[in-house]
Amino acid sequence: MGEKYAFTSKLVRFTVLYCVDVPAAVSRAVGRARVPVVVRVARAAPFRATLQPSGGARHRLFLNGEVREAAGVQLGDRIAVEVRVDREPREVPLPPDLAEALEEEGVLAAWTSMPPGKREHLVRWIDKAAQETTRQKRVARAVEEALARHEKRIDREM
Repeated sequence: MGEKYAFTSKLVRFTVLYCVDVPAAVSRAVGRARVPVVVRVARAAPFRATLQPSGGARHRLFLNGEVREAAGVQLGDRIAVEVRVDREPREVPLPPDLAEALEEEGVLAAWTSMPPGKREHLVRWIDKAAQETTRQKRVARAVEEALARHEKRIDREM
């Protein structure tokens, strides 16, 4: 288990996203990079997230609609937040159909070079497909993401 921090912060909007600013003392304690955490907002169930650097040696914690609804919080509310640095591996198993599609396109290495949170998000999105045709489209979209990452790496090397 990682270090645990508790604070209160106002729920604000940053462009179209909702977030809370992490106090400077917490940001100093966890470091400047992206920090994987387990979060509890208000008394809602804990969830995994990442503290995102926001400049000025500070972090932001973004909260999606599902989290906000479960915690019963709205824009402008001051909310209690607990974060624990997450030292557990974040790897989500690669579904066989996605693995096959990535290998077929030769972009499995590009997939594994994506941030773990991005891979997790895509796999969960694919797994939520209610119909097989939707799943196939989502697998294709995930392969496109890996292909774009692969092409970007090639461009940088030139």
